Amino acid sequence: MLKTLFFILVATIFELMGLVVHADMVILKSGEMFQTRKVWREDGNVCFYRNGRVARYPENDVERVIESKTPTADPPSTPDRPAPMPQPLVPHLTPTGDTGFLGLKWEQPPSQIKDLHMAGTDAAYGGVQLYTFGNRRKHFGRASVDSIFLGFWQGGLYTILVEVSNYLDFTDLKSEAFRRFGPGREEQGHQERYRWSDSVSDRLLSFDDDEGTGYLWMRSHALHEKVRARYPE
Repeated sequence: MLKTLFFILVATIFELMGLVVHADMVILKSGEMFQTRKVWREDGNVCFYRNGRVARYPENDVERVIESKTPTADPPSTPDRPAPMPQPLVPHLTPTGDTGFLGLKWEQPPSQIKDLHMAGTDAAYGGVQLYTFGNRRKHFGRASVDSIFLGFWQGGLYTILVEVSNYLDFTDLKSEAFRRFGPGREEQGHQERYRWSDSVSDRLLSFDDDEGTGYLWMRSHALHEKVRARYPE
């Protein structure tokens, strides 16, 4: 609900496709994600609309804010967001590690994946390109899902976000995730939030009762180590 300097660079729970629904994404360090029509900063807080009201979180609790509008260039420097340092392009990344989904490999370039459509750009970490699938029916195994977003850093597959919009589909998504990856580690104090982590992938499965939406987020563990080395916390 793609956590960062960084636990997640989710490419996002917004419906930001070529036929765009304008929405921003707020990602908390706790792992929660909120889709909203507007987000802004005020008095040290990140503010956004949620369920018809204004929600406020201290900036220290917010991992990332991703705007739906695709920037044409890096945003100007601000006191709370310095301009990213220019980074050399990686000429080639060898796909490493099975994602466990659609036969995709972590660090796989988008040119090797069929039916991708550009969905936006996050300017962090030198730029993370967000893609979604075109006319392909959206499934995670046996579970029907609403949207799938792939995030690419330096030309390699970095994150995957699978989103559902109701609890019934979430239960199917949960069953399929448990079948593929084993029972997740349930977070204390949170119902319907589970984590997996190993040397290949980090994963988070969560359902938001207030919003009635859920998601499965996955990230390349090895590629994230490269991100952290380039952009230390």
